Amino acid sequence: MANQFNADPRASLGNDVFLLVARILMASPFLVFGPMKYINMGKMQTYMETGGLPGLLIWLVIPLQIFGGLAIATGLFARIAAVALGVFCIVATCLYHTNWAKSGELAQFTKDFAMAGGMTFLWVYGPGRLSLDALFRRRTPERVAA
Repeated sequence: MANQFNADPRASLGNDVFLLVARILMASPFLVFGPMKYINMGKMQTYMETGGLPGLLIWLVIPLQIFGGLAIATGLFARIAAVALGVFCIVATCLYHTNWAKSGELAQFTKDFAMAGGMTFLWVYGPGRLSLDALFRRRTPERVAA
C-alpha cells in the first residue's frame, strides 16, 4: 500500500509534525488505560466477564494497549498496531458500550468508533516521516527488482 505522505515530495515538515502529534494523541488513551487495567486487574477481569469474555483475556488486552500505544506513538510497526488497536476499539465498544441509557455510554461508543477511524487513517497513510518506521526504511538499502 503506497504511503502518500512519504511518497509526496511536497510533503512539508509541518505535515510530519502534525502526524507525529496526531499519533501521540491517538496513543495516549492506550498508554494510560493499559497500565490502569494492570493496576485494577481484579476489577477489569470481572468487567470483561460482563461482556461475555473470559476475564483472563485481560492478559492479552494489557500488552496490546501498552505495546500498541508505544508503536503508534513512536511510529514503529505503526500500521500493524493501528489495525490491531482499531479492531480492538470496535470489538470492545460493541461488547461494553452499547447501553446508551446509561450515562456516558454513547460518548464512549462514539469516541471509540472515532478512534477506530483514526487508526484506519494511520493504517492507510502510514505514520509519516517523523517515525521509526521511516527512519529504518531510510537506513535500509532499497532492493532492486529483477
